[in-house]
Amino acid sequence: MQAPSHRIMTESESENPVYAGIKAMVMAHELMPGQRIRLEPLADRLLVSNTPVREALIHLAAERLIKEVPNAGFFTKEISESEVRDLYILNQLILDWSLSVVRDDGRVPGMLKPPEIFEAASGVKTDAPVPTVQMMDELFRHISRQSGNDDIVHVVGNIGERTYYTRLKECELFPEVPESLARLCRTYYRRDTKGLRQGLQDFHDMRLQMLPDVIRRIRQIKQDAPCPAVPKRT
Repeated sequence: MQAPSHRIMTESESENPVYAGIKAMVMAHELMPGQRIRLEPLADRLLVSNTPVREALIHLAAERLIKEVPNAGFFTKEISESEVRDLYILNQLILDWSLSVVRDDGRVPGMLKPPEIFEAASGVKTDAPVPTVQMMDELFRHISRQSGNDDIVHVVGNIGERTYYTRLKECELFPEVPESLARLCRTYYRRDTKGLRQGLQDFHDMRLQMLPDVIRRIRQIKQDAPCPAVPKRT
């Protein structure tokens, strides 16, 4: 089991395919929210013993992608509108701060050169949620690097993972999201720090307004979906 192809795997993921595989299932809601995660079926599916599965779940719980309940085990997390809202707000604040430290007075380095991918941001399609979320992750990750702080980069990456499914549905429902993202990328490529900071504020404000509708859609999908079974080893 590999992590989703559109994501850039971290060093820990590339070295631990069990962790990467379970994370992929959680982020894509292959393991449905609010369900108990049973070790044995996962171990059978991944062709490993229970021990590496348990270790991966402990790691994912520490990253808040799942939750561990004492004396009960591990559970996938329900998507909470308040939690996603707080994460979106935190993300915007961190990105804004990362840009606030960029100065051009010669005493500190100026803005890191944005990757060429952002120059062609006009190619973002409104009907392609996965590459849109991929570009959003790339943009946020690169902006967070402007801070020069690895902890900031890690926090932004973790927010992205915890909101991955919500953002997919957001892009499916609202074509304004990829269109606004493309404008942000072009602004970044021009190294327009002031315009980018305002654009990020507007982008997050727009998505916060859309969030109640996105959460309702996710809950409807869960209600309509049959309970998936994790196939065992044959």
